[in-house]
Amino acid sequence: MVDVTGWPAAGDAPPAEAVANPEAAPWPRPLYAWYVVGILLLAYAFAIVDRTAIGLLVDPIKHSLHISDTQIGLLQGLAFAICYTTFGLPLGYLADRGRRKNLLTIGVAVWSAATVFCGLARGFAVLFAARVGVGIGEASVTPGSGSMIADLFPPEQRAKAYGVWMLGGSAGLALSPLFAAAAIWVADMLRVGGAPWAASLAVWQVAFILVGAPGLLIALVMAVTVREPARRGPVVVAGGFSLRPIWQALRARPAAYLALGGGAVLNVTCIYAQIGWMPALFMRVFHWGPIQIGPAFSAVSLLFGMSGALAAGWTMAWLTRRGRRDAPILISMGHSLATLVFGVAACLSPRPEIALGLNGLAAIASTWSYAAAMTGLNQITPNQLRGQIMAIYTLGTGLISMTVGTLFVGLLADNVFRAPTGVAASLASVYAAFSILALIVLAAGRRAYEAAERESMAAEPVAKPA
Repeated sequence: MVDVTGWPAAGDAPPAEAVANPEAAPWPRPLYAWYVVGILLLAYAFAIVDRTAIGLLVDPIKHSLHISDTQIGLLQGLAFAICYTTFGLPLGYLADRGRRKNLLTIGVAVWSAATVFCGLARGFAVLFAARVGVGIGEASVTPGSGSMIADLFPPEQRAKAYGVWMLGGSAGLALSPLFAAAAIWVADMLRVGGAPWAASLAVWQVAFILVGAPGLLIALVMAVTVREPARRGPVVVAGGFSLRPIWQALRARPAAYLALGGGAVLNVTCIYAQIGWMPALFMRVFHWGPIQIGPAFSAVSLLFGMSGALAAGWTMAWLTRRGRRDAPILISMGHSLATLVFGVAACLSPRPEIALGLNGLAAIASTWSYAAAMTGLNQITPNQLRGQIMAIYTLGTGLISMTVGTLFVGLLADNVFRAPTGVAASLASVYAAFSILALIVLAAGRRAYEAAERESMAAEPVAKPA
């Protein structure tokens, strides 16, 4: 008996010969492969929601805990990034050696529980520790999902699969303000209605609990319905942990990895700065409240961001068919230009409606760099190192993107642009600096990436269709 995966229904692993000889195993059936992408998309969406919902709670947390903008920047960036980065490489190693399904299931459960625990914090230190826990769980997302998707689809279909998976990021970014606003509204109703468990908590604390709870259900669905796919290409099955193989891969193509990975990291720095501080900008500059911001931001992100995520994958596939081996680099450069033009203009706009529209135009490209990095880095990396290379990319986004972007905006707001409205100039400054740096890095390494992609495609094994 065979289920929709194409593997025997009993057990949780594909046939041994599919691992030993990738050409002997058919690709999983398309229906099942896309189902797995859908589950991974859902998990990714709630990862983004749990990670970023704090953006709409900045001022309530600040006033409740009596902390500064710099400390808020630390909660949004460094607290999350500490373990998101340090756990990334070990979890990438596990993704390359073990069952990625189990890794992802545990990761979803851990970050969801940690988000719930954020709602129990009554001081900066405890909230910081809870955010660290969110980072530990979410460190599994990129290496586990990136490696698994590469083994579910043939090379010519991967860009589309990654593009669809990236809808999870766009959906998370789009729904996070709405979900957080709804959680704030429900939390207020629960407290007014006298719910015993909510009576002793602030509204922002109850909101964290409501935001984190759905991820526990997703972890259960993943554990029950997803199977581990067969690995394609050379697979490491024994031996101890060693960084030598990944170091050798990086040394073989340093300019290609630095251009695509480094450029994406710089672009994503602007994204995390926007996620962390754009809601505060609307509160302080335009005097909007969380309930007004949430639906407005979500509507703009749903309209522009999700269409942009799909466009990234399909455009890369179209460019590749036309012989453009530098497609991921070009997509990432488009992200840089959108941030530089529309992002900066949104920060400095005199009216909220104009700022919202410009922010929407910037949101079209908000996931392009991540989609480009997921597609391009996996394309030029051997199978047995894909989890680890994505973990290194995660390390870069954690150490730089998540930490520097949010922290720099807070530092500038506290020390340079000190007026309450100074968050606008602070955010615009971060946008401009990092998008320009990204353009320089991407342009400098474009040719090197083309050469690396050409070599990798020549070595890609060909498997039979399902």
